[in-house]
Amino acid sequence: MRREHLVKQHLLEKRCGLAPDYRIPESVTHLRPTITETYEKPPLPTQAARIPSDKSPFNTRGSRYNPLSGRTIVAESALEIKAGKILATKDIVELREQWPRVTYVDRRGVRCSHTFDIWVRKRCGKRVAVAIKPFDEVDPVEFIDMLLRIKDSGVGGHADDVSFATEFYASEYAAANAEEILFARRARNEDDVEETKALLREVKGKILFGELLKGLEIQAYRRVALWCLVDEGWLRPVRPSLIEDHTLMEVRVQQEARTWQ
Repeated sequence: MRREHLVKQHLLEKRCGLAPDYRIPESVTHLRPTITETYEKPPLPTQAARIPSDKSPFNTRGSRYNPLSGRTIVAESALEIKAGKILATKDIVELREQWPRVTYVDRRGVRCSHTFDIWVRKRCGKRVAVAIKPFDEVDPVEFIDMLLRIKDSGVGGHADDVSFATEFYASEYAAANAEEILFARRARNEDDVEETKALLREVKGKILFGELLKGLEIQAYRRVALWCLVDEGWLRPVRPSLIEDHTLMEVRVQQEARTWQ
């Protein structure tokens, strides 16, 4: 499947007049982030209220580093991993997983408990508890009723609102774009970003992502800067999609830039 995607990508790039150089360079090219990470301390342990089992025949298990808290975060499914990456690119200052665990009374009068998959605190201070489920498992009666009852009961004082996400939000393309953004944040070089902003101010109309990389001896520096500016809203795909070199992009100058995902 991966090989088939690469063949199609190569044909699209050729049709668009792009000619990526896949040769391995003689010397190693290192990125040059303005702020260098030291990794002097190992990640702190997770604060999850529920630790998923190490293995499952039905769902992906995983863990990763949360730069907002310096802690390890765990996930119970691939959908949670993707949603976590996407949410981490938003205007969020704190993110916790498998928390909070709250109690509520269901429509039959039975006291139940529920553990949310992700909890976030936005820069504005608003706290949101997010349930993540595949669309096929979202019962419009039971699931939505549960969320509304939890919200009405005050979410245990842990959140101001509740929400949910399915694969329509945490799609493959959105998660892949989010991963590029998160990497670019760590590899950001301010001089490269400013140089790329100047380039985008000269662009009129729409342009292929790969066109912004032409004529460069080292594309990696510009590529990181472009993803930083996708993050900031300077650049976005004309249609929501996986961003590749043949993707048609729309340039938005700073005063017009907004979050697009």
